[in-house]
Amino acid sequence: MKIRVRIPPSPTGEPHIGTAYVALFNYAFAKKESGVFILRIEDTDRSRLVADSEKKIIESLKWLGLVWDEGPYRQSERLPLYKKAAEELIESKNAYYCNCTPERLSKLREELQKKKEMPRYDKKCFYSPPKKGPFVVRLRVPEKGDTSFEDIIRGKIVFKNKDIDDAVILKSDGWPTYHLASVVDDADMRISHVIRAEEWLSSTPKHVLIYEGLGKKLPLFAHLPLLRNPDRSKISKRKNPISLLWYKNQGFLPQAMLNYLALMGWSHPEGKEIFDLNDFIEHFDLKRIDPTGPVFDIVKLEWMNGEYIRKMSNDELAKRLTDFTHVKSKNIANVLPLIKERIKKLSEFDELTGYFFKDVIEIEKEIIVQKGKSVNETKKVLVEISEVLNEIDWNKTTIETSIKEYQANIGWSNTDLFQTIRATTTGKRSAPPLFDTLEMLGKKKTASRIKKAVSLLS
Repeated sequence: MKIRVRIPPSPTGEPHIGTAYVALFNYAFAKKESGVFILRIEDTDRSRLVADSEKKIIESLKWLGLVWDEGPYRQSERLPLYKKAAEELIESKNAYYCNCTPERLSKLREELQKKKEMPRYDKKCFYSPPKKGPFVVRLRVPEKGDTSFEDIIRGKIVFKNKDIDDAVILKSDGWPTYHLASVVDDADMRISHVIRAEEWLSSTPKHVLIYEGLGKKLPLFAHLPLLRNPDRSKISKRKNPISLLWYKNQGFLPQAMLNYLALMGWSHPEGKEIFDLNDFIEHFDLKRIDPTGPVFDIVKLEWMNGEYIRKMSNDELAKRLTDFTHVKSKNIANVLPLIKERIKKLSEFDELTGYFFKDVIEIEKEIIVQKGKSVNETKKVLVEISEVLNEIDWNKTTIETSIKEYQANIGWSNTDLFQTIRATTTGKRSAPPLFDTLEMLGKKKTASRIKKAVSLLS
């Protein structure tokens, strides 16, 4: 069997992190099995289409390096196939016309809810075929028995037919719903494995019935666990950024994104947390996927992104950073060694280094004066340290020697003195090593900022 898989995003908004997750697992499976990875744009829900959404989806997948072998196909260009399939299902009595009004359907739903029964269509138009339109086409679900299928990740799944709704598969305007279009396309494109998110699990028995009604061979199914927020709820924009563009614009590296998404429900057989795409493909196995919903933790993703940043050469990193700052390339290269161990996202560069390049920075009295020290005592120390630094040659070694000698004479701890100088010269509670920072700032900026702090404490 030739392995053929697909990723079918809908262009109804920003490219979703879940799309990248499902695309990665499909891509890895196709590459592992020397198969074909297909991109199909499912644009049949015309009321929800968003301008440029398809373009953004395509650009995001390319950014991640998940490039397809076929496509992109668009369902909006394949309408005759869906109409023909619907007619075949009607002819074989596996589907039927329905002209029930929205008002009747709403009333039926309310009645079933009052009885605490699952909302489903009552087959009125199957038993009394309508003579006037407009019509939709509904799938005819057997009233007795079960519909089952094998899931590679979850084993045998069985649904009672009485719990499966006679879903609309073709709307009155001739556009298909997801159920019909997905099955027709998967059959026509010879999809061998449908690897998709768990949220489609409840739709699968409808798809099985459509396959059987059309006389088509079932693909193999694998429903991936849903990504979860740290509180175990389904990942959503209320609790986690879900747009791939947000992660790109924040300066997450595509290699880190893929590595982290690969760990969502799958684990490396050697216990690795850091591995590249080729390593993932080599060891990928659908049977290693845990159906329990994995937690998408942005803090851990930031940590992993930082690990990838530190693997980059300074030249490569400086080049990447030019898209995230207005600082000149030469200056980026100069400060990079000081912040490379601390940066977790490329967008943090300006926050971590801004005080190096600004002539004036904001300084807060609260972080200059250390616990247990008075304002006057701190002011006196800053005046004296300014005098000490003014007399020396400006390099890291002499700066360190002079400050440590001064510290030994005044009885302050390293922590208190260094933190006072750091806060005064950078405006931050934390920064790169103090002596490296002062050397990079230069004597003039250092003196100016200490003078400003002294004035603030006066």
